[in-house]
Amino acid sequence: MNSLLIISHDVIGQRMAGPGIRMWELARVVASIAPVTLIAPRPIDLTPPSGVICGQYVWGDAATLEPYLATATVVLANGFVAAAHPEILTYRGRLIVDLYDPVAFENLELFRQQPLVEREQIAKRDATLLSDLLRRGDHFLCATERQRDLYIGGLLVEGRITPSLIDADPLLRKLIDVVPFGVSDVPPQASGQPALRGVLDDLSAEHEIILWSGGLWDWMDPQTAIRAMPHILAHVPNARLVFLAGRHPGLVHEMITPKQTRQLAAELGLLGQGVHFYEEWIPYERRADFLLEATVMVSLHREHLETCYAAVRSRVLDHLWVGKPTVLSAGDAAADLIVSYDVGEAVPIGDVDAVAAALLRLLADPQRQAVQSLNAAKLGQQLRWSHVIQPLIRMLTVPLPVSPKAAQSQRDHEIVLVDADLPSQEETISMVTPDIDQTAAILHKVRNDAIRAQEQIWKMEQPASGGLSWRWLQQKIWVLFMKLQRDYNAAVLRSTYALAEQIDHTTRLLFDVSARLEQRVQTLEQRVQTLEQRVQTLEQRAQTLEQRAQTFEELVQELRLRVANLEDGMQDHNHRQVAEIHQIGQQIRDFADQLAGLEETTAQVLAHLGGVPTLPPQQE
Repeated sequence: MNSLLIISHDVIGQRMAGPGIRMWELARVVASIAPVTLIAPRPIDLTPPSGVICGQYVWGDAATLEPYLATATVVLANGFVAAAHPEILTYRGRLIVDLYDPVAFENLELFRQQPLVEREQIAKRDATLLSDLLRRGDHFLCATERQRDLYIGGLLVEGRITPSLIDADPLLRKLIDVVPFGVSDVPPQASGQPALRGVLDDLSAEHEIILWSGGLWDWMDPQTAIRAMPHILAHVPNARLVFLAGRHPGLVHEMITPKQTRQLAAELGLLGQGVHFYEEWIPYERRADFLLEATVMVSLHREHLETCYAAVRSRVLDHLWVGKPTVLSAGDAAADLIVSYDVGEAVPIGDVDAVAAALLRLLADPQRQAVQSLNAAKLGQQLRWSHVIQPLIRMLTVPLPVSPKAAQSQRDHEIVLVDADLPSQEETISMVTPDIDQTAAILHKVRNDAIRAQEQIWKMEQPASGGLSWRWLQQKIWVLFMKLQRDYNAAVLRSTYALAEQIDHTTRLLFDVSARLEQRVQTLEQRVQTLEQRVQTLEQRAQTLEQRAQTFEELVQELRLRVANLEDGMQDHNHRQVAEIHQIGQQIRDFADQLAGLEETTAQVLAHLGGVPTLPPQQE
């Protein structure tokens, strides 16, 4: 079996996510039967298994990947690698494409909050990438039969499924087969170090831990699990929901679900008091410590295409590895598996009451826990990496699938060896690509005419005229002097064939590169147009803001004028009020004087009527 180069697009190391784990485990198992080189965008800080050589390349830098491709006979790469390294699409050896991760569907959810124009560009880019991969790959891996049906439809559209291919491979298992995410071949063993209990908040041996062991991705639904906790705590006060919520160790787009999940827990008053977050990414070698401390597992998702076509997630398979029952959202391959083997329960998507009820049934029934735990462990044994990887092993040993495109690709990559003694015209040069300019076409015709002329005279046929003696003499002369020249001519012609084939192949590669550059130029032009549209939009917004600012300034000036007028009016009003007050005061004083005079007159009248002398008024 030939050596295998495995290219991971994700981090492989002590802390790694599902894609990195998958490539690490595939390399470990294949290395038992063939040499493996495993490379990732960052240094691999794990001790490589026997038979595995680890390396590194720089994401997006073709020069760092080229030395690995130049020496590889078979390449297994995650399909997303081609997004940054299209050179693998022109790799001349056997290419196995791993399509287990439906990136196009993931991105539909991951970029949902972005502008529609950007989302459409990403979707178009992902569709183009998938089309390129389906046209080029010699074999394909996927994770579920549902995924396989999806990709077979794509292969049909790309013209890869032909009668001759079906004759040789009726079910296409040599072309595309299922290699699901697997379970570690090594049984889980706790290291003895505390993981959650006694480490995180107030968690202790008395608590029943409901563990969310996967990532808080935007296509998952941790919020429903949190909303179910008040009902669970009312019946099982010592229950605790724990999220392993460390930041992804690789370079991934920032997601909004982690923040939203913490905010919801805080709003419900559960943060640190029923709902807990472990803030570090778990080392791969220590995951058993955390998983074994859990009572039950939970993993919920929202309703969209990603979950319909997702693989059985790595963390869910870890639940089987440690023999723990799981509550899952219905609708994906993992839920089908859990229900079929009775290792947990599947609940309707987004149903808080159903989630609470399912978890309470497991927490309240130790016997049911024990039965489902045993079933989980048995199923985990069936899904060990050494077992599920067998379709890949077969792909490494079978001949390449026969199809028109694959055969043409093989002809493009091989140099025809010409018999030195008997070259034939059937082994001549392939026709040049018709897209070249007129000068190249003329040069190509001149070259082919020269080769045909060589083909007609290279044998230097022996003349057959004259008598028997003369022909015998000619034969001797031919053997002595001309056979070596004929052999030399044959070697020259064979070299010419090989050189012409190489030139044609290089020409095709140049045209392919040119076409790709044109596509990139078009993409850049589209991006420039988009940027120009955004600039125009920003300029329009700026003009609108300027108009609004001018209107605001006019309003401020008008308001200031009104305030000044109001102040002037208030001053006039105050002056009038003061004058009126003085006038009223004077009138009051005049009235008082008149009243005093009236009292004096009244006293005089009364005195006069009674004969009482009038006293003069007293001065105060």
